Amino acid sequence: MNQEIEKGFLGSCIRWPENASLDINGLTGEDFFLAEHRHIFDALKSLCEKKALINPLSLAGELKARGYEISASELTELEDFCFDGIAPNYYKDRIKVDSAKRKLQVFLSDTIKEIPSLDYSELDKISRGVTEILSNGEPFEADFIKSSSVFFEEVRNFFDHPETNMGIGTGWLKLDKLVGGLRPNELTEVTGETGSGKTTWAANLGYRLSKNGHPVLFASFEMKPVSIIRKMLQMASGRPLSSHTLQSVSPFYVSISSLPIFFLDHYGETGLPQLKQAIFYAKRRHRIEFAILDHLHFFLKFSGDHERQAIDQALRDLKSWAMELGIHIVLIVHPAKLETENRPIRLNDLKGSSGLKQIPDNVISIWRPRDKDDLKHPKNEIVLEVLKVRDDEGDEGKVILIFDKRSQSYSDSGPDLARSAEGERFPASSPSSRFPQGRDWPSGYDQ
Repeated sequence: MNQEIEKGFLGSCIRWPENASLDINGLTGEDFFLAEHRHIFDALKSLCEKKALINPLSLAGELKARGYEISASELTELEDFCFDGIAPNYYKDRIKVDSAKRKLQVFLSDTIKEIPSLDYSELDKISRGVTEILSNGEPFEADFIKSSSVFFEEVRNFFDHPETNMGIGTGWLKLDKLVGGLRPNELTEVTGETGSGKTTWAANLGYRLSKNGHPVLFASFEMKPVSIIRKMLQMASGRPLSSHTLQSVSPFYVSISSLPIFFLDHYGETGLPQLKQAIFYAKRRHRIEFAILDHLHFFLKFSGDHERQAIDQALRDLKSWAMELGIHIVLIVHPAKLETENRPIRLNDLKGSSGLKQIPDNVISIWRPRDKDDLKHPKNEIVLEVLKVRDDEGDEGKVILIFDKRSQSYSDSGPDLARSAEGERFPASSPSSRFPQGRDWPSGYDQ
């Protein structure tokens, strides 16, 4: 068991090297049972102190320089002993406990050897000393196993300050009533076929949130920030940029410049470490509450048939960042190529990994209906279908928004309805309902 715990810890340091310097803090090589593991730990610590790159190759090189021959492939195998969802601190605590046990065993063993030469008073002194140590000891509590009483303050806060537990509104009333707003600590996926307006809708979302005082980081890896800002200028002015002069557009630019919206200026592929650095910096420096990422495959790096693992790792990381920072992350995801055009995206259209359906808290599909005889010209109505809501305050269902091309804006569709997944409707005045009543749902949108 000691060996597996030690392998799990060392494997986690190799798999997540960006956290290694923090993970090894508080341990020494002598805390490890196996000599080979002590050598690996000391080499890891040396690389951290040098602020050098940590991977199986560099670690093997450091070990060789210290006179130990352990191959990179053997070091890679250590990653098989660390499991997703188990923090390195779990392994560290177990290693500390096992190390303390071994030291106590050595102490008692040495003491027992001396017992024949000890008189009664000396034995009594040892007995009282051990009793004192045990009575002053504190029970070991694993930080990931807790009783329900620990969470009482959080439960009470739900009743004392109900407004702080509500999701932040997008400004689209029908959508807000359906999903209950956008909550901190959550990950929302937005999907839709090419040309459905995912990026434009995301730009509208960022603009609306920032106008209401909620800081937003917008990271589009397929459009430069200036393209997003041009869309926002049209949203702010209500008309195309081509109808403006520099003088007429300047007040709107000044208005947008004053909003708490920030842009990640990077075009093309990037890596998860770089993305994490940008999001964490934006939280620390600008206190962002939302991060909008467009889109998933720009920060996936995989080879061969490892797409599923890459997608799962990216989604788990994004979800953990949202929870650690207390922000809401909106992630645009492209579906697999559809066999039939002009239909809404379903959960099963998200190919590559089951994690695309399981990990996010919310999944929203955007669809712009088109006439069968004129697929190149979509209608100005878009259907937002909420395919998944994990929180009890939200529901699955559909809402219609109206798209105005001149202003690149989406707006609520007047007295339209937001309908639950089961097709129920409730009067807007009903205290038990979050769905407003309105005109009949278009039958062509029930695909």
